[in-house]
Amino acid sequence: MGDRLKGKVALITGTGDGIARSTALRFAAEGASIIGCDINAEKAAETLRLVEQAGGRMISVHPADLTDEATITGLMTRTAEEFGGLDILVHYAMISQYGSPDVLTKAEMNYSLDHVVTMSFLVAQQAAAMMRKRGGGSIVLTGSVSGAPFGSGYIGNLPHIFPYAVAKSAVIRMGIALANHLGRDRIRVNVVSPGTVFTPAVRALYGDEGTEDRRLLIDRQTLLGRISYPDDITNASLFLASDEAANITGINLYVDGGYVASGGVGSALFDVESLVDRTVERALGVA
Repeated sequence: MGDRLKGKVALITGTGDGIARSTALRFAAEGASIIGCDINAEKAAETLRLVEQAGGRMISVHPADLTDEATITGLMTRTAEEFGGLDILVHYAMISQYGSPDVLTKAEMNYSLDHVVTMSFLVAQQAAAMMRKRGGGSIVLTGSVSGAPFGSGYIGNLPHIFPYAVAKSAVIRMGIALANHLGRDRIRVNVVSPGTVFTPAVRALYGDEGTEDRRLLIDRQTLLGRISYPDDITNASLFLASDEAANITGINLYVDGGYVASGGVGSALFDVESLVDRTVERALGVA
């Protein structure tokens, strides 16, 4: 496809399916050597097969539990042995518990923080140590519109996503803090925050394109009137990982069709210009 990442080594976590699989395929097509990992061995192996079938270069470590520091260390060691170093980290892997603040237990909250925030920190910490040896690099963490500073950050202010929203908000803040600390090492750190992303796993929730379920739940909540797809997130991660973003660090890039910009309510549901025209006409005594 191209050579935007030619000669680069990219670690992509959570490559079993969805957005991370899309990213592994695209990064490989752009010339990067890929190291992937996922806790689901079967799905990770399928991604490896797809990348190799497309002519890409990839190794995959699976199953891999990234809440275990020793697993992360082993992943970095494998990267160094196979590829000689690391230039790019795109961290997607996570898992969260769900529940409203009324019923959420301490164990469930801590589980969510460990598997979203602490995992992101541990992977970024060890990746940065490797990147220093290369004289720099790019780290892309994954936030979410759920971490946006309004409501619950999600459609309908759903209370059950409370732990996820809190954790993703922390990841966004972490990215900015890491950018400040790692800039001196020429390591860029940015965050991509997806909105609603359509994957096979959420088809029942979001509805198919063109259906009334989709229109009511999603299309009226954005400015562009469309849901996101894995490639939308991949494209943002690719830009931030590449040298095209060589002077960009410390940003949180929403890929959400304007959901956050609209305050989570989408475009106006009436013709504003006509309303203004009628108001002016009444003021002038025309109407």
